[in-house]
Amino acid sequence: MAEPIQRVLNALLEDIQAGVPIRLEAAARYRAELEGYIIQFEGEDDLLHCSVTRADGGQVALETAHQLVEPFFAVMPKGIVWFKPAEYSVHYYVGHDHFLAAHQAAVPQR
Repeated sequence: MAEPIQRVLNALLEDIQAGVPIRLEAAARYRAELEGYIIQFEGEDDLLHCSVTRADGGQVALETAHQLVEPFFAVMPKGIVWFKPAEYSVHYYVGHDHFLAAHQAAVPQR
């Protein structure tokens, strides 16, 4: 997994578990730039929002966005992550508790 993705994933999991709101005021903590794309997370109440945009402001292909966010959402049960494509962005939504539980279940227990 790419370092920016792992850094953001770790920040999300730590902060959700600690009950820290995922706010845009701390955008850098929840933002990764990869291959010319920006992946940005924020949270509202119990809903986690992720957006994918291009750094150059260009159009975002849905399949490309799906590939970029796969490290965040691949462990989630199918159908629990809602996505909304737009011309210049793709948005993903999932409950904080579902995000945390899926990642915790995916980590092998010792």
